[in-house]
Amino acid sequence: MERRRRKIYFTIISVLVLTVTCAGVWFLVSNVKAGSVNVDLPTISKAQTTQSQTVVQTTVPAVTVPPVTQPPVTAPVVTESTKPAVTVTSPYTTGFFNVVTENTVTDDDSLAGLTGESLKLGKIILAAGFRYDKNQGIFYSDTQSWQRNFGYTTAYDAIASVGGMYYDTIRLKFTYGDHDYMFQLWKGRYGITTGAEMGLYYKDKGASDKFYKCVPDSEMIVMSFALYRNDELYMTRGPERHWWLTGFKLFDVAPPDELTMHCTYFMENTEMADELEKAVIDYGFIKNVNYQRVQNRITVVWN
Repeated sequence: MERRRRKIYFTIISVLVLTVTCAGVWFLVSNVKAGSVNVDLPTISKAQTTQSQTVVQTTVPAVTVPPVTQPPVTAPVVTESTKPAVTVTSPYTTGFFNVVTENTVTDDDSLAGLTGESLKLGKIILAAGFRYDKNQGIFYSDTQSWQRNFGYTTAYDAIASVGGMYYDTIRLKFTYGDHDYMFQLWKGRYGITTGAEMGLYYKDKGASDKFYKCVPDSEMIVMSFALYRNDELYMTRGPERHWWLTGFKLFDVAPPDELTMHCTYFMENTEMADELEKAVIDYGFIKNVNYQRVQNRITVVWN
């Protein structure tokens, strides 16, 4: 019964992706012909979106970069009935990691500042379950988005190119307690947007099934990311207790190799932080990946 339900979910997702793709292609073709949209969508070769799979079981040397001086930022206290309060400060320390990530989400779905075709598409994106941060001009997902009902399987990434999505991804897998966890990262081009994602998923310990569920509210953790494009700050998200932290900028496309992602996880305890750190090391530090740990806070920098 469970496998049948997942097959139904996967079929629904596939139909949605194909429908959105066809609608998007029709929209762009019709409007470009009419002269109302002027968007330069570069062609990204398969080579640009293929990650190196070489694994090096060594410790990556520390990267030293002159510190960036910015005032500290303290995020609001995050509380849950089942967990103690968590006070979040800047997720980065000095030097290479001293980048302040502010929670600039306005919870304003008015699409302020968007006009013309951007406004039309913005309304479609909001209808698809996303929200809009007018301070940064980005769309993002909230904790109760409908996508949470469909979990994760590698098939989603396999069919992404059908929807014009060309991104790189990292999957950090580890076991803690009764569950096998996967912390996944994405960055790159999503159709006519550029963006990034941080997702938290789990399945029963030792399960052979490749399908992962999205973590429940009780297992969400505080996390954040800062996305850079060609060394210039492009967008930030968090710190926020979440299961799927995202950000997408409309009518702006970039290949993954132009993007650098600084991702921080505020782990709930030392044991779980230890397992995540091992997963990062076991991943092999593929080309252009580094990390830093300060107590239970782990920051991964992915070029």
